[in-house]
Amino acid sequence: MGYTYVMSDLHGMGSLLERMLEKIAFSGDDMLYILGDMIDRGPEPAKVLDIVSAAENIIALKGNHEDEFVNWYENEAERALRRYYYNTYEILAHSSETRERLPEYVRFMKKLPLYKKLKKDGACYLMAHASTEELLQVWKRKERILWDTSMVDRKRGIPGYVSIVGHVPTFIIRGYPGSPARIWHSPDQRLIDVDCGAAFPDMGGRLGCLCLETREEFYVSAGKEDEA
Repeated sequence: MGYTYVMSDLHGMGSLLERMLEKIAFSGDDMLYILGDMIDRGPEPAKVLDIVSAAENIIALKGNHEDEFVNWYENEAERALRRYYYNTYEILAHSSETRERLPEYVRFMKKLPLYKKLKKDGACYLMAHASTEELLQVWKRKERILWDTSMVDRKRGIPGYVSIVGHVPTFIIRGYPGSPARIWHSPDQRLIDVDCGAAFPDMGGRLGCLCLETREEFYVSAGKEDEA
């Protein structure tokens, strides 16, 4: 029986993803959920997308960055008027190999689900990129799932559930303390933010990963030794 892991906001940090999978000894018996924003900012969006799309036991959700990239790429008029405002298109288009695969990458990102509900060990988990409140509504508004920070702002979860989100780097929640970022748990223990700002090492950001069964936290950092 394997373990269930959750991380978010890789933002093109492909080498950190490789190191994290090695650190947790990720195997075919395990399951990993990535809560969106796999692209933009970091230098290796193709590596992240290749690893995630090739693994049957890695389930990625859509983040606002995947949504924005797909919308821009599929709108030919928009593409003609302006460049994509982050570095993903420039990086993917620079290499002939990744340039040819751009439609494949776009199809993959377009099909990503917005959320995941999971029951495990007596707990009901709600997972989405930014907010899980919409998951309990009949009509689920995509914009709130991808962008809304009100749950993190209130520092409260939803009674009866454990919500896991990304989108807001945890060093922001903690008021930019200058120390290495950590996975954040709300005071009521119903809300967890796993976005530790992997693409912002100068601000203490790193990639965080949470194991649901053991609640153990794992971290890898860019350009330095991993902190506890």
